[in-house]
Amino acid sequence: MTTLRRNKAARIATASLLASALFMPGMATAKDPYPGYTYSSLDRPLAAPNAYTPERMLDGAALGTGSLRNPNDLFVRDNRIYLLDSGNNRILMLSEQYRLLTEIKTFRNGDKDDGFNNPQGLFVTEDNHIYVADTDNKRVVHLDGAGRFLQEIHSPKSEILPANFQFAPAKVGVDRAQRVYTVGRGVVEGLIEFDSDGQFSTFMGAPKVRFDPIDLVWKRLSTKAQRDKMVQFVPTEFNNVDMDDSGFLFVTTQTKSSAPIQRLNPTGLNVLRAVDSAPIGDLNHLFGDESMFADIASGLNGSYSALDMTKGRIFTYDEDGRLLYIFGMSGQQVGNFGTPVAIDYMGDKVLVLDRERANITVFKPTLFGAAVNRAVDYQYKGRMDEAKAEWEKTLKLNANYELAYVGIGKSQLRNGDYSAAMRNFKLGSDRDYYSKAFQMERKRLARLYFAPVMSVAVPLLLLLWLGPKAWRRWLKPRLRKEAFHVDRS
Repeated sequence: MTTLRRNKAARIATASLLASALFMPGMATAKDPYPGYTYSSLDRPLAAPNAYTPERMLDGAALGTGSLRNPNDLFVRDNRIYLLDSGNNRILMLSEQYRLLTEIKTFRNGDKDDGFNNPQGLFVTEDNHIYVADTDNKRVVHLDGAGRFLQEIHSPKSEILPANFQFAPAKVGVDRAQRVYTVGRGVVEGLIEFDSDGQFSTFMGAPKVRFDPIDLVWKRLSTKAQRDKMVQFVPTEFNNVDMDDSGFLFVTTQTKSSAPIQRLNPTGLNVLRAVDSAPIGDLNHLFGDESMFADIASGLNGSYSALDMTKGRIFTYDEDGRLLYIFGMSGQQVGNFGTPVAIDYMGDKVLVLDRERANITVFKPTLFGAAVNRAVDYQYKGRMDEAKAEWEKTLKLNANYELAYVGIGKSQLRNGDYSAAMRNFKLGSDRDYYSKAFQMERKRLARLYFAPVMSVAVPLLLLLWLGPKAWRRWLKPRLRKEAFHVDRS
């Protein structure tokens, strides 16, 4: 009961803080359709300036494409936007100015015309080849940049698959070796991997089984008949996939999980960094529900943004899994969402696709967001002095921004100013880096004072050690002898 009261109090406190953020100078303006906030190192919500603000909303009329119907995915490559208009069974290619360039609705497949049937996902490679998860046709379609048919991948054939296996690809990703990874509906074994020829290879990155410890105890104490009636423990299900610039796969999970975001290496191992805690979205569950991510987009500097479909928020993290900023919200204003389903970057802008409202919202960075992005980019590239200057700009806009203090401290640590680095790491509540700076400062002081101290200490120690011996052996007998001669005279 005490825990419940504490949780309720925490939620009320969070709600009050976010509501008050709308009226705090520098934290929100009349134009902001959502409050700005972040979390401290103690997982407490803090008011913060918004990092992104809506620039425009684009529906079918604004895009010149006709009405959109249940659009489910978008992808940006070389400043071209590929929009999957699922309800109309078409792909729309848009320019950087958001104008229609090409519509792909049909294509020649051998000697016949072919098309899509409720496609749910698409991916565009570096050479502009388009892969489509053609869900209700139970296949993946591979097209070239002009929309010409090249290949189709059907249900995998393998002895490890159950006899009743149904292939319904929902999302698709492709690596630089042309290996194809699909998220299959109802598939809990992981991503379905195909080689470049479309042959099934393996399941990759199977999510771990999630269970309740109390249920596990009851299961062990129950009879076989009782166990048969219990809900079985099954792995969670992936619901989206993206590829970062290093060739690693970002995936999100369908169900609530302790690791809703994963970064898979070529062997399927999750190598996502989490310095403080795993990126899970909102921490205090302000509106009663945990965050559930619908999509993820990787940035150019190791950062990534995850789209929370339950609350319409975008959570952006750096390469170490530290929360950079939060923006977006479910609601009715410009910049709010109904059912957000896809996200991607176009330069420094963020595009979010809303299936319910059949539109794209384009977000642009604020002064605060732009400074954070530049700082993270410089830091990622090892340009620490330039990163420090950008972090200092963010502190002028938000003096409570802990990551800025840590970023400044890293620059000072690299430049050998360990004492100043310690102060900033303390302000940023980063114990690990504080310990590193403390150790380096201790070594510096030891090197600085070792020679002067030893130049005095060594002779003094020798004097203290040899003095008594010299007194007893030479000086004392000599003084006695001199005194004896004086007495006789």
